[in-house]
Amino acid sequence: MNKRLNNKFIISIIFMLSIIHLSLLSPVFAEKIYLDITQPGIKKLIIAMEGFEMVPVVYSTIKEDLEFTEYFRVYGPFPYKGEKFEPSLWKASDVEIVVRADTGEKISIKVFTVTTDVPIFIKEYHLQNNEYTGHLISSDLYKFLTGKDSPFFNRFVFLRKFKNSTGIFVSNWNGKNIHDTGIRREIISRAVLKGNKIFYSSLQNRLWHIEVFDLSTKTNREIIKSWALLQLGDIINDSQFIYLKNDGELSEIKISNLSGKTKTISSSRWIDSSPRCSYSQIFFVSNRAGSPQIYQMGEGTGTRRITFHGRYNTEPTLSPDGSKLAFSSLTAEFQIYIFDLISGTQTQVTKEGNNEQPSFCPDGHFLTIMSNRRGEKEVFLISSDGVVQKPLTQGYLPHCSR
Repeated sequence: MNKRLNNKFIISIIFMLSIIHLSLLSPVFAEKIYLDITQPGIKKLIIAMEGFEMVPVVYSTIKEDLEFTEYFRVYGPFPYKGEKFEPSLWKASDVEIVVRADTGEKISIKVFTVTTDVPIFIKEYHLQNNEYTGHLISSDLYKFLTGKDSPFFNRFVFLRKFKNSTGIFVSNWNGKNIHDTGIRREIISRAVLKGNKIFYSSLQNRLWHIEVFDLSTKTNREIIKSWALLQLGDIINDSQFIYLKNDGELSEIKISNLSGKTKTISSSRWIDSSPRCSYSQIFFVSNRAGSPQIYQMGEGTGTRRITFHGRYNTEPTLSPDGSKLAFSSLTAEFQIYIFDLISGTQTQVTKEGNNEQPSFCPDGHFLTIMSNRRGEKEVFLISSDGVVQKPLTQGYLPHCSR
């Protein structure tokens, strides 16, 4: 009996020690937020970087990522020889956070405030001097300091117009690495990136198509073909998507699987367009009130109008959690608005030029849009509070994904 109790006691001690060991190795994302990016008028958080001399690509990637968001300023890299962190050395500066790297067998990251020598964040990474490792570290720093998911692994698909065709391109989150898919069609009405697949609706040889292109295998497959106009909406899951079919008399919102088997969700003689899906709710644009407005349709709840301000509201996009709706609204020019579906408040987040075609990014804070504020049609990255407005590349109809 005593032997059995002793064995249980030893096993429980080993289990507790293993948990403690894992907690020391794993990063702890504290409840405290060091930079609240949801507040208006915030000042940039100043970060100093120490000990990155052996991994310059990692350092430059972290600096570029964090500073591109407009929420951080990064100084460094400063030398570090293994000495104990001394907060008093930084108190006279404007530095608030110090990120220290030990590049021995791994990249060991410790984060300090300038008020204590106790690290507030610890994590180890593989010793690889490349952009991917830099993105991993900057993503963890961003989430730890802001409490929000980072945009650094986002991607977006977008279109470029050529003389006799339209092409589809894919870019990393900040527009620095752009890939030409080689897809060319007469007209492309929408492209959506889902994992390594691009779904798109297009016109070619007088027929409308919905197709899917696999970025991994470079293969293209047709799903639906029709003489009637086809407009892709959202990808609901790995096997279904929502789209619009309009033959000139009826506007039909449909859901299809990847084999082309369809189900009609709604049918009307109004001009409906831009179907979007969030959980069990469908949003779309219709002129049934006399001008284009955004409507919501749910199973068993009927159809209700969402937008009432502005005479022309179109191109809805849903935030990943389904709580916010971004859209473009025509006043003197098209501008981007964000409508909170919970509180009912509406906020304008762009001002200069024509701003259209919003797409929420997976982090829920940033969006890609098309803007001509600098003359050409360009893809911009903007924040949902309107603070960040960054040009990325020439193009239009962006769709942000991961």
